[in-house]
Amino acid sequence: MVATTLGKQAALDALAARRAENKTLTLPRNEDLPAGSAMVFRCLGCGAPIWVDEGYITRPKMCSECQAMHDLGWLE
Repeated sequence: MVATTLGKQAALDALAARRAENKTLTLPRNEDLPAGSAMVFRCLGCGAPIWVDEGYITRPKMCSECQAMHDLGWLE
């Protein structure tokens, strides 16, 4: 139980740091990218850029770190 609590707190601290860092990032607009290039979306959890190939099936909502926290119930 203690390891889980410490792990959760470390993950939440890392999330706060990622949010602060990603807040200042300026991402290109997908409309301005050349045809056939990867597209970029922002993670709904931390704002990190998520690059996906143009032929993606579903739009990613979260980066892998935030998705893992969401799966554990640490991020809503």
